[in-house]
Amino acid sequence: MGSKPRSKGQCFREMDKDKTERILLRADAGSSIGFGHYVRTCALGGYLCDEFRCVLVSRNPDLGLPSDYQRTLAAQSGLTIIDVEEKDRDVFDPAFLDLIEPDDIVVLDNYYYDTAYMTEVKKRCRALVCIDDMHDRHFPADMVMTFCPLTREQFSLERDTKFVGGMEWSFLRSPFLAPAKPRHITNKPPQRVALAMGGADPLGLTNKMVRLMREIDAALQIEVLAGQTVKINFKEDERLRIHRQASAQEIADMFDRCDLGIFPASTVCVEAFSRGLPVAAGYFVDNQEEIYAYGVEHEWFMPLGDLTQSEETLKPLLKKVLTTPLSPAPAFDFAARKHDIIELFKSL
Repeated sequence: MGSKPRSKGQCFREMDKDKTERILLRADAGSSIGFGHYVRTCALGGYLCDEFRCVLVSRNPDLGLPSDYQRTLAAQSGLTIIDVEEKDRDVFDPAFLDLIEPDDIVVLDNYYYDTAYMTEVKKRCRALVCIDDMHDRHFPADMVMTFCPLTREQFSLERDTKFVGGMEWSFLRSPFLAPAKPRHITNKPPQRVALAMGGADPLGLTNKMVRLMREIDAALQIEVLAGQTVKINFKEDERLRIHRQASAQEIADMFDRCDLGIFPASTVCVEAFSRGLPVAAGYFVDNQEEIYAYGVEHEWFMPLGDLTQSEETLKPLLKKVLTTPLSPAPAFDFAARKHDIIELFKSL
């Protein structure tokens, strides 16, 4: 009589059952929803994989399974992916629950897990960690982490929930933890600019920004970081370099050779700060507004405001950024927090 077929998750658990405690990380990604949560979750897994057995689960709403790019990012951080073949969240979410083991630490990174789902996850695991910048619902978690400059009082938490918040608690991939090259800030406007408007860019902001930058300064060198499906209409421009699905090292190298970064107020700004790159930032979704406002107030960013505003309104703000002498970027010691983050997980 034949044995019952085993799922990939079961095979993985049996193969590695003699190793250390398991951390099960969940972060969804795809061309339609972007890769920001996934990238920072991979970075966190890279911190933890020497101390824990870290496995990653990700719903790709476009393909049904993680893409080759997602698998590459996971492998670069030392993570193994458990495949769950499903695009629909209504099916994927309960399937993820079935992967949880009682001794797991589970990490959820996205904005759409409601309190009821987080409660169900917590029932099935030893400890639940939520990475979230929104504070519009109750978190029944053992720990909540955010790189935004938010306080515990702004979140609804359990009395014994651990909380860490602030830019210095960001998770970064190894090239962004390496010492930055000395950067000589001249009394001149930027000549080479890094531009990134998100891995998905459903609003077509990349084209909008390149067009305005060309109108302001035709000689400006522009390096664009974009997802595979982002449409860019300036491919014949010899002063434009396009980087798609770039590795962390390639991004770090790009930031090192640029004078200024133009980004939404998101994880990419943190990566830029790690390389000492001055940043002009704006926002285009709700969860970016708080960090944008705080960053402008504390002079982390040169302000661009709402990136979806009309070109007539945005152009003078962008012109000011591109014609003003640069100031040094804010300094954060991200590497120093790596050990603290590992110790927090060991305490759960």
